[in-house]
Amino acid sequence: MNLALALLIPLVSFISPTPNQILTGNKVPVKLAVTNFAIVDYKTHPRLVPGQGHLHLWMDQKDLTKTSAVKVTSDTYTFENVKPGAHTLVAELVANNHSSLVPAATASVTFRTVSLVSTSNSSSLLITSVIAFLLIVFALYFVSTVKPKSGTSPRKSSKKSSKRRSRK
Repeated sequence: MNLALALLIPLVSFISPTPNQILTGNKVPVKLAVTNFAIVDYKTHPRLVPGQGHLHLWMDQKDLTKTSAVKVTSDTYTFENVKPGAHTLVAELVANNHSSLVPAATASVTFRTVSLVSTSNSSSLLITSVIAFLLIVFALYFVSTVKPKSGTSPRKSSKKSSKRRSRK
Protein backbone atom coordinates (compact mmCIF):
# COMPACT_ATOMS: atom_id res chain seq x y z
CA MET A 1 0.00 0.00 0.00
CA ASN A 2 1.22 3.49 -0.85
CA LEU A 3 2.43 5.28 2.32
CA ALA A 4 1.01 8.66 1.19
CA LEU A 5 -2.39 7.06 0.60
CA ALA A 6 -2.27 5.30 3.95
CA LEU A 7 -1.42 8.57 5.72
CA LEU A 8 -3.89 10.51 3.54
CA ILE A 9 -1.20 12.93 2.42
CA PRO A 10 -2.43 15.08 -0.51
CA LEU A 11 -0.56 14.45 -3.75
CA VAL A 12 -0.58 16.04 -7.21
CA SER A 13 1.00 14.77 -10.43
CA PHE A 14 0.77 15.55 -14.13
CA ILE A 15 -1.19 13.27 -16.45
CA SER A 16 -0.55 15.67 -19.32
CA PRO A 17 1.62 17.10 -20.57
CA THR A 18 4.06 14.26 -20.01
CA PRO A 19 7.80 14.76 -19.50
CA ASN A 20 9.55 15.79 -22.76
CA GLN A 21 6.29 15.66 -24.70
CA ILE A 22 6.11 17.74 -27.89
CA LEU A 23 2.80 19.58 -28.29
CA THR A 24 1.70 21.16 -31.56
CA GLY A 25 0.04 24.55 -31.59
CA ASN A 26 -0.23 27.36 -29.08
CA LYS A 27 -2.53 25.68 -26.53
CA VAL A 28 -1.33 23.50 -23.68
CA PRO A 29 -4.07 21.35 -22.14
CA VAL A 30 -3.16 20.38 -18.58
CA LYS A 31 -4.60 17.34 -16.80
CA LEU A 32 -3.63 16.63 -13.20
CA ALA A 33 -4.08 13.65 -10.90
CA VAL A 34 -5.00 14.68 -7.38
CA THR A 35 -5.28 12.22 -4.50
CA ASN A 36 -6.34 12.66 -0.87
CA PHE A 37 -7.56 16.18 -1.59
CA ALA A 38 -10.87 17.79 -2.60
CA ILE A 39 -10.60 20.56 -5.18
CA VAL A 40 -13.10 23.33 -4.46
CA ASP A 41 -13.67 26.89 -5.58
CA TYR A 42 -11.86 29.12 -3.06
CA LYS A 43 -14.32 31.96 -3.77
CA THR A 44 -17.32 29.93 -2.61
CA HIS A 45 -15.38 27.98 0.05
CA PRO A 46 -13.24 30.62 1.82
CA ARG A 47 -13.12 28.74 5.15
CA LEU A 48 -10.05 26.62 5.84
CA VAL A 49 -10.97 22.94 5.78
CA PRO A 50 -8.29 20.25 6.06
CA GLY A 51 -7.98 18.21 2.87
CA GLN A 52 -9.63 20.75 0.60
CA GLY A 53 -8.48 23.67 -1.52
CA HIS A 54 -7.46 24.39 -5.09
CA LEU A 55 -4.45 24.42 -7.41
CA HIS A 56 -1.86 27.02 -8.31
CA LEU A 57 -0.17 26.68 -11.71
CA TRP A 58 2.92 28.44 -13.01
CA MET A 59 4.32 28.18 -16.52
CA ASP A 60 7.92 29.26 -17.12
CA GLN A 61 8.08 31.33 -13.92
CA LYS A 62 11.02 31.54 -11.53
CA ASP A 63 9.21 33.38 -8.73
CA LEU A 64 6.43 31.02 -7.67
CA THR A 65 4.16 33.21 -5.56
CA LYS A 66 0.45 32.99 -4.92
CA THR A 67 0.11 36.36 -6.68
CA SER A 68 1.77 35.13 -9.89
CA ALA A 69 -0.07 31.80 -9.92
CA VAL A 70 -2.97 30.83 -12.12
CA LYS A 71 -5.66 29.77 -9.65
CA VAL A 72 -7.44 26.60 -10.80
CA THR A 73 -10.49 24.94 -9.26
CA SER A 74 -10.44 21.82 -11.42
CA ASP A 75 -7.99 19.06 -12.33
CA THR A 76 -7.89 20.45 -15.90
CA TYR A 77 -6.79 23.76 -17.35
CA THR A 78 -5.69 25.02 -20.78
CA PHE A 79 -2.94 27.59 -21.28
CA GLU A 80 -3.45 29.60 -24.48
CA ASN A 81 -1.14 31.67 -26.69
CA VAL A 82 1.89 29.64 -25.63
CA LYS A 83 4.97 30.44 -27.72
CA PRO A 84 6.95 27.62 -29.35
CA GLY A 85 9.86 26.28 -27.32
CA ALA A 86 10.74 24.51 -24.08
CA HIS A 87 8.45 25.06 -21.09
CA THR A 88 8.32 24.14 -17.42
CA LEU A 89 4.99 23.79 -15.68
CA VAL A 90 4.64 23.67 -11.87
CA ALA A 91 1.50 22.72 -9.96
CA GLU A 92 0.84 23.04 -6.23
CA LEU A 93 -2.11 22.04 -4.11
CA VAL A 94 -3.00 24.91 -1.77
CA ALA A 95 -5.51 25.58 0.98
CA ASN A 96 -8.58 27.76 0.44
CA ASN A 97 -6.63 30.83 1.62
CA HIS A 98 -3.89 30.14 -1.01
CA SER A 99 -1.34 28.98 1.58
CA SER A 100 0.89 25.97 0.86
CA LEU A 101 0.00 22.66 2.45
CA VAL A 102 2.29 21.10 5.07
CA PRO A 103 3.94 19.06 3.74
CA ALA A 104 3.85 20.84 0.37
CA ALA A 105 2.19 19.00 -2.52
CA THR A 106 3.87 20.04 -5.76
CA ALA A 107 4.72 18.58 -9.16
CA SER A 108 6.55 19.84 -12.22
CA VAL A 109 6.98 18.79 -15.83
CA THR A 110 9.02 20.02 -18.78
CA PHE A 111 7.79 19.78 -22.37
CA ARG A 112 8.07 21.52 -25.76
CA THR A 113 5.61 23.23 -28.04
CA VAL A 114 6.00 23.67 -31.78
CA SER A 115 4.13 25.94 -34.16
CA LEU A 116 1.66 24.88 -36.84
CA VAL A 117 2.56 27.77 -39.17
CA SER A 118 5.30 26.08 -41.21
CA THR A 119 3.21 22.95 -41.65
CA SER A 120 0.11 24.82 -42.78
CA ASN A 121 2.12 26.94 -45.25
CA SER A 122 3.60 23.80 -46.79
CA SER A 123 0.17 22.19 -46.96
CA SER A 124 -1.48 25.18 -48.62
CA LEU A 125 1.33 25.40 -51.19
CA LEU A 126 0.92 21.69 -51.97
CA ILE A 127 -2.86 22.01 -52.30
CA THR A 128 -2.52 25.05 -54.56
CA SER A 129 -0.01 23.21 -56.76
CA VAL A 130 -2.24 20.14 -57.06
CA ILE A 131 -5.28 22.26 -58.00
CA ALA A 132 -3.26 24.17 -60.63
CA PHE A 133 -1.98 20.90 -62.10
CA LEU A 134 -5.50 19.45 -62.31
CA LEU A 135 -6.84 22.60 -63.99
CA ILE A 136 -4.11 22.39 -66.64
CA VAL A 137 -4.82 18.69 -67.25
CA PHE A 138 -8.56 19.36 -67.64
CA ALA A 139 -7.93 22.31 -69.95
CA LEU A 140 -5.62 20.25 -72.18
CA TYR A 141 -8.09 17.39 -72.28
CA PHE A 142 -10.94 19.74 -73.18
CA VAL A 143 -8.96 21.42 -75.96
CA SER A 144 -7.91 18.08 -77.47
CA THR A 145 -11.45 16.67 -77.55
CA VAL A 146 -13.35 19.68 -78.92
CA LYS A 147 -14.81 19.00 -82.37
CA PRO A 148 -15.55 21.75 -84.88
CA LYS A 149 -19.09 23.07 -85.01
CA SER A 150 -21.41 21.17 -87.34
CA GLY A 151 -21.94 22.68 -90.76
CA THR A 152 -18.38 23.69 -91.23
CA SER A 153 -15.86 21.50 -92.80
CA PRO A 154 -12.26 21.39 -91.99
CA ARG A 155 -9.95 22.97 -94.56
CA LYS A 156 -8.93 20.75 -97.36
CA SER A 157 -5.32 20.64 -98.05
CA SER A 158 -4.43 22.13 -101.40
CA LYS A 159 -2.43 19.68 -103.37
CA LYS A 160 -1.40 20.55 -106.83
CA SER A 161 -2.46 17.91 -109.19
CA SER A 162 0.38 16.54 -111.12
CA LYS A 163 -0.17 16.03 -114.77
CA ARG A 164 1.47 13.21 -116.42
CA ARG A 165 3.47 14.14 -119.35
CA SER A 166 3.24 11.71 -122.04
CA ARG A 167 6.31 10.72 -123.82
CA LYS A 168 6.06 10.45 -127.41
